[in-house]
Amino acid sequence: MRTEFADFPLPARSSKPRTAGLSMMIDWGMGLERQKDTLASAGDYVDIAKIAAGIARLMPASLLREKLRHYEAHGIHTAPSGLFAELALKPGRYERFLEQAVEAGFSGIEVSDNLLDLSPPDKAAAIRRARAMGLSVYGEAGRKEGTMDDAALLRDVANCLDAGADRVFLEAAELFSANQVRSSLIAALAREFPRERLIYELPVVILPGVTRDYKHKITAWLVRELGTDVNLANIEWDELYLTELVRLGFAGDTSHPQGAYRLAGMHAREA
Repeated sequence: MRTEFADFPLPARSSKPRTAGLSMMIDWGMGLERQKDTLASAGDYVDIAKIAAGIARLMPASLLREKLRHYEAHGIHTAPSGLFAELALKPGRYERFLEQAVEAGFSGIEVSDNLLDLSPPDKAAAIRRARAMGLSVYGEAGRKEGTMDDAALLRDVANCLDAGADRVFLEAAELFSANQVRSSLIAALAREFPRERLIYELPVVILPGVTRDYKHKITAWLVRELGTDVNLANIEWDELYLTELVRLGFAGDTSHPQGAYRLAGMHAREA
């Protein structure tokens, strides 16, 4: 992609199709024209789009299919929410749910157990079945209450990957709770698993106590600790450029060790 001001140095960033440094945009049912405008402007910075919650059940079928075709045309993988899959698993509708996801045009599926009490073998079986249908599979580790200890969450990630999940979303509530970052858990995840297989969910602002500035702070922390090519999820359509600026250390602070400001010789001022 050609941009203006190309002589300003930036940290290395791979282009699409990427294997690391992925950005997942969360789609809360945006209309087709907004989707087209967003992808025309910032589609190069979107690798995965998730149709949030159960919105795929409410949206007109023709619109959903057109949206999914438009994402595909921009090289963007798609998946419905893991909570939707849980709703299908509970009454034994999962097989038909997978068939319908393929028919609609989704390229992937998310398998989570946020609300559903799903045993590790059953979760692994759900992942394997989706793979057999030709879908990319995103496991999710963690619960929205943030109740898993470090060892249990690490086992959950391993179970997903061993079952064949392409990547694993890490539930934000497990990593960032009550304004505290579970830095030792994040360090353990980075040691135990390949960087490209983990996608760190950012907290979403619809949740109580989560603000845009807190989300921005968490994004900057993850990039500073894990690098430009950390995989990030739950980016809103109007946060795509800001998130990319944070990745590149070009967002108003000098905390990124290899960021644009550091490359230009700018450092934090002495106190």
